[in-house]
Amino acid sequence: MLKNLVRIGLARGIGGSRAWLAVGVTAGGLRLVRRALKRQADVVYCEELRPGQSLVVQHIPRQK
Repeated sequence: MLKNLVRIGLARGIGGSRAWLAVGVTAGGLRLVRRALKRQADVVYCEELRPGQSLVVQHIPRQK
């Protein structure tokens, strides 16, 4: 919904409507705030370990 408000608000706002420009800029700001606050790690792997099992976490850098 915010994405549509940004698109419509900026399109109509650049066309000359200050009210729509304000709607577009406000909606864009809200989207940025939501995106910044949402920054959480994604679950990549999930499995239950049984007694005696172990887990190795390893970071391998990307090769260029």
